[in-house]
Amino acid sequence: MKIYRARHGGFCFGVKRAIKIALEAAKKAEGVYSLGPLIHNRLAVEDLRRRGISPIEKISGIKGNEVVIIRSHGVAPDVLRKLESRNCEIIDATCPRVRRAQRYVQKLINEGYYVVIIGEKDHPEVRGLFGYGANHATIYKDRHKIKKKKLGVVPQTTLNQERFNSAVTDLMSDAMEVKIFNTICRETALRINEATKLAEKADIMIVVGGKNSANTTRLYQICKKLKRSHHIESAGEIKRSWFKGAKSVGITAGASTPKEQVDDVVRKIRKVFPQKKK
Repeated sequence: MKIYRARHGGFCFGVKRAIKIALEAAKKAEGVYSLGPLIHNRLAVEDLRRRGISPIEKISGIKGNEVVIIRSHGVAPDVLRKLESRNCEIIDATCPRVRRAQRYVQKLINEGYYVVIIGEKDHPEVRGLFGYGANHATIYKDRHKIKKKKLGVVPQTTLNQERFNSAVTDLMSDAMEVKIFNTICRETALRINEATKLAEKADIMIVVGGKNSANTTRLYQICKKLKRSHHIESAGEIKRSWFKGAKSVGITAGASTPKEQVDDVVRKIRKVFPQKKK
């Protein structure tokens, strides 16, 4: 079995940074909370919990005077204010690229633009960006008719470029003036392009990452349009029957997938299909 492994699969810069910050905080405090899972990877979150970093979904569950980490997705300003009101020690691990997108939302509003955020409405990053828009922003929906003369556009940093281009074309059909800040992370484009190339040459694709990870799910959706594909969280899910008739496999991973999980998948496939001795 020929194995093609994506060079750009696994943790992105923002996730690596957030985990490093969280682990350093856990060394200094007995209990550390992350507002929501630090990353969208069930196995990685369980490992972080063992290291003293516990995810909590609601601020109401925080008693006060706790150490709370803001994950790489960022949060809305009102969330920060609520944490401050509980005298929490806030450790902000917002990805710098997400922070830049937040600043662009504020900048556009200050310049008199009505801001359209393009992304997945329930994604934590999008909710955070929307929070910076106050009453002067909306989240884009397909064929969204927005009756504003001046539109500012900011995309989710992990958005598919094609989705962004389509939405911008739609918005420009009605507005008199459109100002765009393309905040899509370069790593996102690299992952998508590489996954597409792997899917074109491999007989089967394996996408490794959390089932609750938006960017991993997006990679899987792209791959399965091109080739027989499977989205797994761990090597234990692999089935020999998937590889019937296949001579090669492509392996990629989402931005919240630890390298170790991808390594396990590679080892499992090599064990199932051992290399022939020369």
